[in-house]
Amino acid sequence: MDGPSLSEEVYRRLRQEIVHGDLRPRESLSEVEIAERLQVSRTPVRESLQRLASEGLITSHRRRWIVYEHSKAEISEIYEVRAALESYSARLAALRATDDELVAIAALRGGQTRDQRIDYNEHLHDSIIRLSHNETLLRQTRTSRLYFFNRTVASLYTEADLVKSTEQHDTLIDAVCDRDPDRAEAAARDHVEFALELILHRLPG
Repeated sequence: MDGPSLSEEVYRRLRQEIVHGDLRPRESLSEVEIAERLQVSRTPVRESLQRLASEGLITSHRRRWIVYEHSKAEISEIYEVRAALESYSARLAALRATDDELVAIAALRGGQTRDQRIDYNEHLHDSIIRLSHNETLLRQTRTSRLYFFNRTVASLYTEADLVKSTEQHDTLIDAVCDRDPDRAEAAARDHVEFALELILHRLPG
């Protein structure tokens, strides 16, 4: 039966597909196709699309919904917010994480394959933010994740870029595990700024 819980599930699924890049910028969205694919009625799909539109993730064009394409200026603003939120999260993580939490985060050191990278990247960043023990900060950071490391962004990275990104991740993990808030904050900011510079130089348009 359709209801609030089903609408929420459809919304979360579609939002994740947009954020991860499975649904790409300027891609047309069909209520009928989505309903068939997710095996639900059109009502929760319609409600979810309206909610995504209110967040600016999709927009109406010629009576059809399409995935919104961010401009480079908008991407810059998004990453500026990310840099502020994630660097402070890393500072708090270094100060507040428990010993057991540090053991778990230390286990995330090391590179991943390109295919694994998207899920790994999200898991690592979420893990660092959770160590801040600030639920409001966690919610705000997840909300700002509109142009994160997704399939489109991943395609811009060379193997050398991925190696450098992995080194930055490990530096961040080490700083948090060493309980060094200044170094953790700087490492998180450097990592976000590196990603932004790469995107702005290589993203078409």
